[in-house]
Amino acid sequence: MNGVRRSVGTGLCGAVLIASVLLAPSAGATPSAGAARATAGTETVRAQPGAESIELGNGDRVDVVGGRNLHITAADRAERTRYSVASLDGRVSVRPSAERAADRAPASLAVQPAATTATASAAAATYSVKLTITHASVASKLFYVWNRKTWTSYPVNSDAYGPTSSVKLPPGDYFAVALHSDWLQPSYLLAQSFTVGSAARTVNFDQRAAKETGIRTDDTTATRQSAAVWLSMPGGDLAGFAGSDDAKVYVTPFTMPGVSLRIHDVLAKKGSSANVPSPYRYDLTHSFTTTVPTSPVKKVTRASLARTVTQVGAPGARTTAVLQSVPSFGEWTGVYIGTAVPVAGSVTEYVTPGVEYGRILDYGTFDQYLNLAARTLPAGTSAGETLGAAPLQPVLGEGTGSELYNRRLYLDEGSAFGDADGHQGTDGRARSSYRVTGEDGVVYADGSGIDAYHSLSSSALPAREQSYSLQQTVHRRVPYARLATDVRNTWTFRSSSTSAGVAGRALPLIDAQVKVLGLDASGRAAAGTVRVAATATTRNADADTAHTRVTGLAASTDGGTTWTDLPLSADGSAPYAVPADAAYVTLRVTAVDDQGGSLDRTLVRAFAGPARQGDETVGSTRISNVVVNGGKPVRLHDQPLQEFTAKFTATDPSGIASGDMYLYKGSYDAPSAVLYGTWPASCIKVDATKATCTAQFAYIQPRWNLGRNALAGTWNAAAWAESADGGGYTDRHAVKSVPVLRDAALTVNASPEPVARNKTLTVTGKLSRADWETLGGYHGYVGQKVQLQFRKKGTTTYTTVKTVTTNNSGNLKTTVKATTDGYWRYSFAGSTTTATATAGGDYVDVR
Repeated sequence: MNGVRRSVGTGLCGAVLIASVLLAPSAGATPSAGAARATAGTETVRAQPGAESIELGNGDRVDVVGGRNLHITAADRAERTRYSVASLDGRVSVRPSAERAADRAPASLAVQPAATTATASAAAATYSVKLTITHASVASKLFYVWNRKTWTSYPVNSDAYGPTSSVKLPPGDYFAVALHSDWLQPSYLLAQSFTVGSAARTVNFDQRAAKETGIRTDDTTATRQSAAVWLSMPGGDLAGFAGSDDAKVYVTPFTMPGVSLRIHDVLAKKGSSANVPSPYRYDLTHSFTTTVPTSPVKKVTRASLARTVTQVGAPGARTTAVLQSVPSFGEWTGVYIGTAVPVAGSVTEYVTPGVEYGRILDYGTFDQYLNLAARTLPAGTSAGETLGAAPLQPVLGEGTGSELYNRRLYLDEGSAFGDADGHQGTDGRARSSYRVTGEDGVVYADGSGIDAYHSLSSSALPAREQSYSLQQTVHRRVPYARLATDVRNTWTFRSSSTSAGVAGRALPLIDAQVKVLGLDASGRAAAGTVRVAATATTRNADADTAHTRVTGLAASTDGGTTWTDLPLSADGSAPYAVPADAAYVTLRVTAVDDQGGSLDRTLVRAFAGPARQGDETVGSTRISNVVVNGGKPVRLHDQPLQEFTAKFTATDPSGIASGDMYLYKGSYDAPSAVLYGTWPASCIKVDATKATCTAQFAYIQPRWNLGRNALAGTWNAAAWAESADGGGYTDRHAVKSVPVLRDAALTVNASPEPVARNKTLTVTGKLSRADWETLGGYHGYVGQKVQLQFRKKGTTTYTTVKTVTTNNSGNLKTTVKATTDGYWRYSFAGSTTTATATAGGDYVDVR
């Protein structure tokens, strides 16, 4: 069960997380928590929990997660790169693919799993074979070649832009595939069999022969949201992946024993978007093995599928979320694809029965996500599950957690945002600090500002066994979540540097799981009594000897300044009367075991209370000078790759550590839509007390990000900033109103030309505006008053002649008397939902 993860709705050039590939563990890997053990100072690159991290030449990061996931995350820079990901000859290749221009220098990265297929050895006689995609406009491509008797692969250098590559091959029979997948265009998997004799030759891949493929249902309201299509070879290699969002995929029909065409389609309701998600989701897979027919489309009925209802919790506020999945075909890689799902609501899932799916739920900007257990559903209706339930809290994931290795501690507690049902979760925007002190008074590790993708290594430990105290804090303030702003852990444990071999050993830390019965889907409690329950276990310990137990529960409504101890029952639960004036409730749990270990954990803002939290200011931190889009309305047309910036000034006597902002439509507590910055805002120091914070809203696709024309109008900006000394912050819910408008276009045509003096001139035109609900286009704006203006030849100023109203198609038509040479135009002043527009002047010669 393996895959490439990518941001739905924006393809491989998406918002934050671009792609990930599931890999088999590498041979001779260092400890499971660990990470690449080459350190810089004391910090160890780890990527996601249990991962290695590699930085590409353009700054993008490739993370191998848990020995099997590979995430590609774009650097904090102005332009994103789109990638092609493929498996060939036992390697996963990651390389840039064409986006908007064909002048980017190609690069590639390969990650080697444990088992590899045989590579081609140099033959005594080889001949040049030219591979060319014909009848197509090709910027980027990938070619694959196998000997179709031995299924030995032959690597082809496909870096050069254009339709052609070449490879040296010995005499033999071959099967080749060309992947052609350019941005915002259909994808093509073109197959061809050929033979090499005793001379060079050319092999053509005719794009015209490819046929559209996919999976269709009898639900006429559903349409493809994302797709992954690839070819599986008998030797275990894969050719692909084709498919990106709702773009069509075409495959050459062929017959080749043992070769399978794999299709994974996710369908949802037509017109759904990130802010208007579909109430249902089809997760469908199919394989055409040996023969890809002339019409490679699989049709299924909804009644034949598995059905379940999944509840998706909100992290204290309305946000966006994408549920992604990847099917298992018994191969070592595939592709995660998905679509938006309701938050603080439910989605009905229809799934191909009997197929195992790996799943991931992404929130907001794709920085926060939950790793979900693989799932196989039978035909018929199955019990549902809840994802993202509060309190969000540390959940130990497979292959994650701190450990002792080679006399050093590797501190790895990045999975701090799992949910109450035990789904492991991570937030890439959170930052941790660690401090380890021995009973001998020595500080063995001390570091801060560490993200979820890195670990911290200690200095060498003494050989003797002693007790250690590990203090960790995790902090975040993010636009897509109001809960779980801080997690504070203090562990004690006993250890010796000789207690682990070369393979490493998990530290015997105590884990606690907290549930709160009585919360709604947004993680909020009404005034009254809820029940708080906690359990605890010790890592890497025999339950019969550890005897781990919860010793205390406490609650606070002021962030932990004052506490109310709860009456703990024998089962680790306790009632708590939520006050009517509580905006947030912070929880503390303590636990011990019989091995000398203890845990003191605080979950700040574990859940929300019945009161609504207004603007917050602690200390002297302030925000001012908020400017969105240079002070102009945000006008969005119908195409992707739109962007704007927002800035504000933040001040504090100690300086500014960070700040950020986002836009929302409607009320702060229940917005109808949200729009997040693509990356965290950058706060640049102006002087000792002041910083300028800039948020960039990039890669906006109104059809995906908004999806409803009704969302045009007045939005609000929410912004916050935190002081450098950690003692102050301000959180402003509506610092600026922002017009977010549909782009408008206006045409004009004055005729006849030329015209006799004092004769009638007819001036026509059309006022149209961008449609955010359909796949592109501008539609007529009905019933709008537009000014007809004239500028006399030789002058620079237009004068309004009359006002004309658009008809039921947005068209304009009026007549005037022609008296002198000059320019005629229409001008629209805009509305509360639509931007201004002015036509270019149409010159008329009056004779």
